[in-house]
Amino acid sequence: MLFPSNIIEQIVSCAHWADRLVRADLIEGVVVSENDYTSNFTGALRREINARAIPGLTAKIQVLNPSAERELGVDACVILQNDRKFKAGIFEAKWPRLSTHVNTWDSKQKSSGESHFYSQMQRQHIQRHYAAIWEMFYCEYPFGSQPSFMPNEGSACVWHDDAYSFSSSRPSNDDPWNDDELKALLESHSLSIAEVIEAICTCTQGKLIPKGRYEKAFGDMGAPHSALIINYSPDSQ
Repeated sequence: MLFPSNIIEQIVSCAHWADRLVRADLIEGVVVSENDYTSNFTGALRREINARAIPGLTAKIQVLNPSAERELGVDACVILQNDRKFKAGIFEAKWPRLSTHVNTWDSKQKSSGESHFYSQMQRQHIQRHYAAIWEMFYCEYPFGSQPSFMPNEGSACVWHDDAYSFSSSRPSNDDPWNDDELKALLESHSLSIAEVIEAICTCTQGKLIPKGRYEKAFGDMGAPHSALIINYSPDSQ
């Protein structure tokens, strides 16, 4: 495991509450876009961790690659590390707006003619041997009133491999994803952000990399622009 079990429990709890708090803001209309939610989520997770004042456990936002462009097909990066090793997690965020819109969360790319979501997953797929990758679907329904395939308290997450496998079974990846396909994906593969973070920390997802240059986690694509760095160093207590 990347951390002791009691530290993992705290980080997982922080992830749960960060997602729930930002969903509350989305419900209230304070958060207004996918990028807004993602930024608020990583910020809330950072504050949740630091506010608990757990000895040796810290979180910060750090610029990794100032010149990076959006080539990875993801919206955010979370790096979890101890004194010797680290893991990188990356995710693409989608806000389907299922309460007010129909089949509008994906689109056809003008350059390639294929689904934009599929194009993003293709770029993610290159990183699957190094990073833990998931897709994260935000939910604006009031708590308890969301569709049965969405979680009660936060966002719906799907491991990249499951989404990519589902995509390979679609009739055509030129066609944008529709709401029924999203429903089918989430009904069979949905999990919470708490479960995602726990899997990374317990080493069932992602690759352990010796602590050092974060670029090692992203192969030839290079590191993303910035990341939330969650660090546990017991010797610093």
